[in-house]
Amino acid sequence: MVVGLVTVGTAVPVAVLALRGPRLHWGRSSFTLIPPDRATAFQWENLDAPAFLDVNGDGTDDVIGHIRRFVDSKSQELVAAFDGRTLAMLWETPPNEGAGALRTTKVIAQGGKLVMSGPRSLTLLEAKTGKPLGSVPLSDAPERLCVPSGDTESVWVEVLDEQHLLLNTRTGTARPAPRAPPNCVTPPLSARTCGMGRPVGLTTTCESTDELPSDIRGFTARYIFRAGDFLVATGIRSPGTGVPLVAVFEKGHTTPLWHGNVADTDPTHLRDMPPETAELDGDSVYFLYELAQQGGFHLIRRDARTGAVRWDVPVPRSKVGSGPSALWIHAGRVYVPHWTWLDVFEAETGHLVGTLGRFGLE
Repeated sequence: MVVGLVTVGTAVPVAVLALRGPRLHWGRSSFTLIPPDRATAFQWENLDAPAFLDVNGDGTDDVIGHIRRFVDSKSQELVAAFDGRTLAMLWETPPNEGAGALRTTKVIAQGGKLVMSGPRSLTLLEAKTGKPLGSVPLSDAPERLCVPSGDTESVWVEVLDEQHLLLNTRTGTARPAPRAPPNCVTPPLSARTCGMGRPVGLTTTCESTDELPSDIRGFTARYIFRAGDFLVATGIRSPGTGVPLVAVFEKGHTTPLWHGNVADTDPTHLRDMPPETAELDGDSVYFLYELAQQGGFHLIRRDARTGAVRWDVPVPRSKVGSGPSALWIHAGRVYVPHWTWLDVFEAETGHLVGTLGRFGLE
């Protein structure tokens, strides 16, 4: 059921969904002007997809995500917004408090606003300032936030105890939604599930398999990625010295459009592991591959139909820490999260726009 709306000042009204009608909690503005010495002194938290929304009204989508600071040797988790043109920080706000806040803090954009989850609640944020407008309690920890396909004002919230709900960001009302919208269904775990660390919400699906639409001599498949009109398989050469390989199929066809080494470079320079991260965007496919001797990762864009290499660039600082776990493609840019950084590349040229986050005294 949907119960009561409460309006405070000019804040957007948010309904509390509950059987016993708990009171609505309203937070004060947490908008913070960012001093220069704090503007870069943070680490990017590689937890989930960034949210994208034009919060400053300049016509370019800005980037909203989870960051971490260390203040007096203590960790401080925050949600922050960054200008899409310059990557300068616009605002920061503390997430909902409670045990498990780091794991349960997720942010998603919908209807010109932001929804932030916490251990047992949702908070609606004003996009321009990060100011909390109101909160809705949850029956358990949130597992996922998802925008239903074709919806312009709702966010579906997956809750661990299965008391899922749908939050309308325009009216501020929440109602039970036990069935996930089709695009929000989380595939069940199986023997073919790709790595457990693979974030949900990627536009490309992935499965771990050694089966291809047709046999390719010397190609042992490991992962298959699907999106749009294409199927992308990554694997390794076998028999023989291990070399990372790629094959691209058009949907519904068994003959590959092309196949071969992941990059146009000496294959002995590549780590003998199949690429674990690939994303498709239109007729382009993006891969991350690792160098063996020099170390570090490269991001490469290839034409999905012909295999032509559009560009191939190194991922900065990827010789240390954990490697990239995902690729996020949005509005002509490619976002590569790894360890404490989020690197931003132009999709057309591979040019590095900049990096959010840093490590230590870097």
